[in-house]
Amino acid sequence: MGTEGASDGTAPRILHLGVTGHREGNAAYDAHAAEIESAISRLFAALEQRLAGQKSGGQSGGQSGSQSDGEPREAPTFRLLTNLAHGFDLMAAENALKRGWDLLAPLPFGKQINLALNTPGLSNDEIVAVANGGIPQDQNAHREYERLHAVSERARCLELADQDSFVREGLQILTRVAPGSRAAQDVWLLVAERTRAASMVTIEQSDVLVAVWDGLSPSASGGTRDTMTKALAAEVPVVWIDARNPAMMRMLADPADLVAALENPRPDGLDLIVEALSQAAESAWEEMEQARDHIDPLHWREKSSSHLHAYRRIEAMFGGGGKAFGSIVQQYENPDRPDETSLGPVLREMEALPGADRDFVDRVRQSVVPRFAMADGIATYLSDAYRGGMTASFLLSAAAIIGGIAYLPLVGPELKWPFALLEFLILCAIVGITIAGTRGNWHRRWFGTRRVAEYLRHTPIMLTLGCARPIGRWPKSRDASWPELDARARTMVPGLPAMTITHEYLKEHARRVLRPYLVGQRDYHRGKAERLEKVHANLDHVSEWLFVAAIISVGGYLVLKLLAALSLIDPSIPDGLSKLLTFFGVAFPTLGAALAGIRYFGDFERFAAISDVTATKLDRLRRRADLLIEGDERDVNYHDFVDLAHAMSDVVIEEIESWQSIFGTKKMAVPV
Repeated sequence: MGTEGASDGTAPRILHLGVTGHREGNAAYDAHAAEIESAISRLFAALEQRLAGQKSGGQSGGQSGSQSDGEPREAPTFRLLTNLAHGFDLMAAENALKRGWDLLAPLPFGKQINLALNTPGLSNDEIVAVANGGIPQDQNAHREYERLHAVSERARCLELADQDSFVREGLQILTRVAPGSRAAQDVWLLVAERTRAASMVTIEQSDVLVAVWDGLSPSASGGTRDTMTKALAAEVPVVWIDARNPAMMRMLADPADLVAALENPRPDGLDLIVEALSQAAESAWEEMEQARDHIDPLHWREKSSSHLHAYRRIEAMFGGGGKAFGSIVQQYENPDRPDETSLGPVLREMEALPGADRDFVDRVRQSVVPRFAMADGIATYLSDAYRGGMTASFLLSAAAIIGGIAYLPLVGPELKWPFALLEFLILCAIVGITIAGTRGNWHRRWFGTRRVAEYLRHTPIMLTLGCARPIGRWPKSRDASWPELDARARTMVPGLPAMTITHEYLKEHARRVLRPYLVGQRDYHRGKAERLEKVHANLDHVSEWLFVAAIISVGGYLVLKLLAALSLIDPSIPDGLSKLLTFFGVAFPTLGAALAGIRYFGDFERFAAISDVTATKLDRLRRRADLLIEGDERDVNYHDFVDLAHAMSDVVIEEIESWQSIFGTKKMAVPV
């Protein structure tokens, strides 16, 4: 299959390290730059050595792994994420490049403005000149400019340039106003907002954030302390290197840890930090390997099996739509043909966006879409097996009772044994279905694979905006965490697109990619809600009719007996019909109870309500997308479009959590 990853089908092992820290000009940073460089170099080298030397399936020098044969795994890939500010960002980037790491750079502006604002020693007039394509004339400034430019050219830069025209206007204003004036403050506020947007991309894409901060400097939006705080809020661990004393390294996991670290400046030590980060990475990678047992090419099929369609047949018969008895065989998403999947049109629209990184879209096509297709196909099959098996068991339980007493109106007691045999075989079939579902773990495997598929379904839309779900915003599950870990790992494989995000790109992305997805999912959920409400209502009606029929059967027999007792009819009439009416009196309520059981098991009404709520939320987001598409460049920016994408993702995940909370307790069991 076409899923990019390790040879065993697991996602590739990649460690993403984000960095943030002081620029040159900070007193503590300037005084200890050499020590900071040594500290970051030792941290990077120790992580490389610790993770590259990991053994699987046992202990090796205190290191644990996960392959049962004990052979060392291929070393993980390291990626550094940096906003490429002059100072610690640049220092870390150069160190990473020397090590052969991938360098991903979400820039707050286009490259040229980023160079202008991060070349030290430039006057406001010179910043304007460089922002417009000029080159610094001062020898020292030119050297630093070329240094930053060289790193920028080797990085995969996502340039958040949608507000560049206003930033250039602001830089022009700075040449004419006093440094502390309101106009100057407004310009630097805009710069800070752009820096914050780029910092959020770094946080969302990082497994750990390395920060150099002096412990004193207050932080504006997008500054070092602000970035540290936002990372901790997103549950991204932070390694804090104190700029005043670079040997003072602290491992932070919670916003409260930062406060505690300031009150009690006690170092954790390099070895302890590296061990903690490595164990966390290895634990996640080991948990991720469970995906092999659930999402495997051997489990994928091209289409659904008609033997497992009992649940879908109930939906078709009682939900309307004209397919009550027609074919309901489904063709599954094919991981070998990503362009023919339901995400194929999305991929083509993404490639056609103005300035799109087509190589990046191709990486999404190779790493994300096949995994989505395989997970979706396997999940749909397991859904049919689990829900179809339980539905069949309900129907078979009714058939067993009805078949067992069918001899009454047909044959004498001496020929009851074939009917008893039929009942026995049906009961054995029910037990067989239950055993197969329990041993096959249909229920939990369906839950896990469906989560992966739904997480990845909307991932390409977010990735082409440069955004992703940070570590702390993935759902937490009691039974297993591999679906979330596998989906996040697949999400991270493509990295960042190397492109310039303009206002035109954002509007076209919303118009051609994001909005159609919202509309399509809204319409799907509306149709699903309507269909499931019909299924629930019709099952109720049929069950009621069957109950009434049972009353008529039993009541009819009693009326006939009364009439015979009153000598109004021949006594042979109720006696001759007694077995038939007894059969109907048992068969009708039994079948009605089976349908009621299916209605209870399927929870069609609650699922309809969930889909209805989801459709309402998606339509609200659709209206929001319309406002962004029509919005003026001064009124809407990158943050607004990314916030909408995150809101879309939240709606999807809320819907998954809602329906899984309903089916979570409905394990495979005998319908008694």
